Amino acid sequence: MKAGVRGLLFWKILLGFWLTFLLMSQLLWLSFSLYGKHHEPPESQAARRIVNLQMTSAVSVLQRGGMDALNDMMADWSDKDRRFFSVQLMPEPPQEIPRSELNRNLRPGEFPKEVIEWVTGADGRQYQLRYDVEGLREDSNMGGPHRNFLNVPEPMLFIAGGGGLLFSLFLAWNLTRPMGQLRAGFNRVSKGDLSVRLFPIMRRRHDELSVVAQDFDAMVERLSVLVKAREELLHDVSHELRSPLARLQLATGLARQTPESVGQSLDRIDEEARRLDKMIGELLTLSRAEHESLPDEQYFDLLGLLEAVANDARYEAQIPGVEILLHADKSGDYTVKGDAKLIRSAVENVVRNALRFSLQGQKVSISLRQEQDWLAISVIDQGPGVDAGKLSSIFDPFVRVNSPLSGKGYGLGLSIVRKVVLAHQGEVSAVNGKNGGLELTLRLPHWVV
Repeated sequence: MKAGVRGLLFWKILLGFWLTFLLMSQLLWLSFSLYGKHHEPPESQAARRIVNLQMTSAVSVLQRGGMDALNDMMADWSDKDRRFFSVQLMPEPPQEIPRSELNRNLRPGEFPKEVIEWVTGADGRQYQLRYDVEGLREDSNMGGPHRNFLNVPEPMLFIAGGGGLLFSLFLAWNLTRPMGQLRAGFNRVSKGDLSVRLFPIMRRRHDELSVVAQDFDAMVERLSVLVKAREELLHDVSHELRSPLARLQLATGLARQTPESVGQSLDRIDEEARRLDKMIGELLTLSRAEHESLPDEQYFDLLGLLEAVANDARYEAQIPGVEILLHADKSGDYTVKGDAKLIRSAVENVVRNALRFSLQGQKVSISLRQEQDWLAISVIDQGPGVDAGKLSSIFDPFVRVNSPLSGKGYGLGLSIVRKVVLAHQGEVSAVNGKNGGLELTLRLPHWVV
C-alpha cells in the first residue's frame, strides 16, 4: 500500500460507518418527533407560553384593577414584551366575536397571526387586547424559521455529520492501518526477508489484530527455523556424500591403473554403494517423518511392537555380548494410533543407538509404562553417556557421538526418531542416567479404543 493512498476497504469502512451514523441520527430524530401526540420545536413552545402567560395576566389585571393597574404591570415588562402587546379602548363591543378570538390560550400547534381578547375592565368599559403572535415568532426565530434537512435541524445535522465523519475516519484508519502493516510484512516474507516482526509495533492495540501479529511473528520464526534447518541439512548431506563419492572415484581409478586389484576395487565400490544406499534410505525416512499427515495410520499394540524390536535386538546383540531386557505390565492396554512402520523404525534406531554404545557384559533396558494420557518408552544403556552440553543436539541430523564400537552411522537415526515422534503428536527427551549411560524416553498419545 503506497503512502497517502487508501485501499477500497478503507473507503468501505469509512462510508459505511458514516452513513450508518447519519441514518441512526435521522431515526432518533424521527422517533423523538413521533413521540407523543403533539410535538413542536422548543422555540415554538416558548412563544406559545409567553403569549398565554401575558394575555392571561393582562386580562386578569384589567378586569380587577382597571387600566391603571394594567399600565403598572406593563411597566415592569421589558421593551421586547411590550412591543408585541397592545391595549385599545373600544366605544362598544362588536355584536359577534369570532370564535378564535374568544380563546386567549394557544393550544399546541396553534399559531394564528395574532390573538385578540375582548375584556370588560373594572371601570365597566370595553377594551381590546391584541398580541402580535407572528411578530413574536419571527423575532424568536431571528427573522425566519430554522432550515432543516431530512427533518433534522441544521445544528444537529452539522454535529452528527461532522462527528460521525471524524469517528468513522478514525475507526477506518484504526482498522486498515494494521492490515496494511500485515500486507507489507507478507510482502517482505514473500521476497525472502524473514527478519520482519510485527508484534513489537502492534502490541499496544491489545485486540485480535495484535494476536494476529503475534501469530505472524511465530509463523515467520518457524519459517526461519525451517529454512535454516533445510540449509544446514543440505550442507551436511553434500558434505557426507563427498566422502563415499571420493572413495568410489579412488576405487575406479585404482582399478584402471592396476588391473590386478580390480576385485578389491569392486568390493570397495560395492561397500560404498551400500553406504550411499543406506544414507539415502535414512534421508527418505527422515523426509517422510516430517509430513504431518500419515497415510498409513492404524491402531496397534505398542507392546507387541516392542517385543518384536527386542527380539531383533537380542539377535544383533549376540556378537558384542550385550543383554537386552524388556519390562512392561502385560495386562495393561498399550494401544496407539499411527504409522506402525515409522514407529518401529524410531524404536529400532533408539535401541541400536544404545547397543552401539554398550560393551560386552552390559545391559540395555527397554521399559513400557502408562503416564496418564501417554505411553512412555524408555531405553537405558550402561555406556559412557553424552556430555551435558551435547544432549540438546543429539537429535539433530548428522550429529554423531564417538562410540566404543566401530559404528558407521551417519547421525540420522535419532533425528528420524524425533521427527517420527513429533509427527505422532508425541515427545522425546534424553538424559544421562544416575549410574551412567544414556536414557532416551519416547512418549506417544494413548488411544482408548
